[in-house]
Amino acid sequence: MFYKYFLLSLLVYNLSIAQQTYIYKPSANIDYKSIKIGDVKELMRNVENELIKFEFKLVVNSNKSFFEKSENLVNESKNIQVVSIAKAMSYANDNWFYDSEKSYLQLDTKFMNKAFSVKFDELPNWEIKNEKKTIGGYEVIKAVTTRKFIGSKGVKEKEIEAWFCPDISISHGPMGAVGLPGLVIQLRLQNTIYTLEQIKDETIKIEEPKSDEALSSEQFYLVIDRKVGNFRESINN
Repeated sequence: MFYKYFLLSLLVYNLSIAQQTYIYKPSANIDYKSIKIGDVKELMRNVENELIKFEFKLVVNSNKSFFEKSENLVNESKNIQVVSIAKAMSYANDNWFYDSEKSYLQLDTKFMNKAFSVKFDELPNWEIKNEKKTIGGYEVIKAVTTRKFIGSKGVKEKEIEAWFCPDISISHGPMGAVGLPGLVIQLRLQNTIYTLEQIKDETIKIEEPKSDEALSSEQFYLVIDRKVGNFRESINN
């Protein structure tokens, strides 16, 4: 009898963590010592203050999840430059859909005012490290992988860092950081860090994004590299 109750409680627990909304707050990791110009330092401090107003949500319903920026709870700065940099730093245009059952990952984003849908043929290839710590009361383990980023000189591959919690046994996470044996509690993408702040008990239906016209990740980064190259040529001529 005890064993039956144990299995039932375990089932209820697994269903509950697989039907919740996880709220993440971004923060900036800026090396101010490397910034020599005072006006730029002041600009980036304003950007950092703007960034902490942002909120992102990871909606998980069974095997599917959707990650996006929430509506601002605090009014945006009136400085358009500050807001634009903060949105760029936090990848606010990126919406991620993941189906763990099908191992399907899709990004919907915008670049140079053009919308793109991108399907990833492979999930992130994580390397789990022998490093542990506590974040927000969660015991977490470090994992790293690489990802392509869009910069002023085109597309470059760089390392990203995730801290996941095996006790929350779902393979979802923010910003496409999926496929780990536990929820990603904290994620570092270049100078931006996303940290889990709150868990809401709510069930939200997730609509699968349209994938008919989605580019492969390889096609997408080739297009972006070409666009960046063309833009650099136009301003140099």
